[in-house]
Amino acid sequence: MLIFLTGLGCLAASIVLWKASPDNINSVYGYRTKRSKKNKKLWDFAQKYSAKVLCAVATFNIVLGFALMFVTYSKEYYLFYELGWSVLSFLPVFLLTERKLIKIERSQAT
Repeated sequence: MLIFLTGLGCLAASIVLWKASPDNINSVYGYRTKRSKKNKKLWDFAQKYSAKVLCAVATFNIVLGFALMFVTYSKEYYLFYELGWSVLSFLPVFLLTERKLIKIERSQAT
């Protein structure tokens, strides 16, 4: 159930980030890393790209969470497995976005 709810929340966040990306570099809202805040081009790309990746991750979590709702687990550690998956499923968002930002940064340098 936790994976499903996390997926729904992330889907809502990705839609908000996709449709209402922050125009200026800030430290409050948006995809904020040291690399994404280096310049306006990186900032704008990071907002749109991370929203797309987050949307894909959220959709996967919704499907997985929905499927797991019909499986009953009697293990006492099941909640920790779901919590761990919910946290680790965000890793591709950061890894893929940072990888793309590095490529853009290197192409700007040459």
